[in-house]
This record gives sequence, structure tokens and C-alpha cells, in this order.
Amino acid sequence: MTPVNNAFYDDLGDRWFEGGDHAIALLRAETDLKLEYALEAFHEFGIESGARVLDVACGGGLVSLPLAEKGFRVEGVDLSESSLEVARSRADGLDATFRVADATNLDHGDGSVDAVLLFDVIEHVEDQRKLLAEATRVVRKGGIVLFNTFNQTPLSWLLAVHGFKFVTRETPDHVHVWRLFVPPTTLGEWAALEGLEIVDIQGVRPRLGAPFWRSILRRRVDPEFAFTKTRSWAIGYMGLGIRRH
Repeated sequence: MTPVNNAFYDDLGDRWFEGGDHAIALLRAETDLKLEYALEAFHEFGIESGARVLDVACGGGLVSLPLAEKGFRVEGVDLSESSLEVARSRADGLDATFRVADATNLDHGDGSVDAVLLFDVIEHVEDQRKLLAEATRVVRKGGIVLFNTFNQTPLSWLLAVHGFKFVTRETPDHVHVWRLFVPPTTLGEWAALEGLEIVDIQGVRPRLGAPFWRSILRRRVDPEFAFTKTRSWAIGYMGLGIRRH
């Protein structure tokens, strides 16, 4: 059984935010879409500036820092101390804290935060049900859990496991492992068992156009490379759930 490679995050340093040669640049390119989705959800569900947001597996703070700039009280947790150091170095003046914590064994109190982000973490954890259970436990009743991950389909195997190697020159082995991809129906069933009702799911894919093709041609993520929502869940998807009880 091939384990997912989470160790490479420790060596990224400033590449979290700079350069296009490493595969992490694709994750960075997805940030705008995640932020847009999160802010729309916060507005819809009355999560206003000053609310507590927990960013699980926050990495270098790609999403945490912009949310803090919007006035949210953000806490980012991750197992990679070196990634957290990158986030801290960019958090000056912001209401954002970053510390080491296990996503499947959070030390936060029950119902202690207004929103939880599970962006690009589900496919990196072996005990995925425990991850979801912990996220649901720490969010308050009526609060929301946002997520972003990959579906388990032949197309996701082709593109998310192997295809991105054609876009970047620096691609660590086993960044994604197909057995850890979760179908949306399965995620919904797990969530329901925890009292989390999934109320929205949107497909996600790269935006086709000149930046996409330039990235493939040059094997370097173009600064304008972006992701977009789609009706198809065949590759990846994002969504949200509400804690009902």
C-alpha cells in the first residue's frame, strides 16, 4: 500500500508563494477560487468579519493569510513546522496564528469555531472519517465546514495523480495517491453520520486557455494559470456542510 508523500512540504520554504517550477504552484493557482468560494459561503451563512476560522492543514497560509486580511480571526494548523514558519513570516499585523496540530486529533473545544476549512487535506490523510469527525466536532452548531478534494475516477487518476507531472518540472513522487481520493457520495455519507449536512458541491477543474497551454508547453505553471468551477465532479470538487446538531 503506497503512502501519500506529505514530507515534501517541509522543504518548500518560499516556494509556497514564489516560482512556477514546483508542483506546489498548482495549489497556489487554486487559491483564488477557494477564497472566492469561502467568502461567498461566509456571506451566505452569516459568518462575518471577526468570526473564528480554523484552517486545517494550512501549509504556508495560502488561504489563511488572505482571510485574515479580510478581518477574520484565523488559526492555521499543520504538521509541517517549516511551512508554518513561512505563514508566520507573512502574518505580521494580522489576526492569524499558526501552530502544529494533528488534523485527526484537534485540541480545540467542541463548537469552538465558526468555520473549518478542509482544503486539499482529505486526500492526504489515512483516517479520513476521523478528519471529518474532528472538523464537525470543533465547529459550532450552524457553523460550516468547507472542503476541496479529488473524486475517485479514472479521469482523476489520469490528471491528479499523473497529469500534473507534465505541467511542472519539480514533481515529488506520490504527492497524490488515488486510493485516498473520495467520491462525493461517500463523503456525504460520512458527514451525515457526524451530523454534518452537505448542502453544496461544485466540480473543479483547470481553466483552459492560453495560460494552461503555456504551462504545459514550458512545464512551468504560468502566473495566470487558474481553476474554475464546473458542473462535472469527475476530477475534483469543493463543497460545504452545515453542522446541524
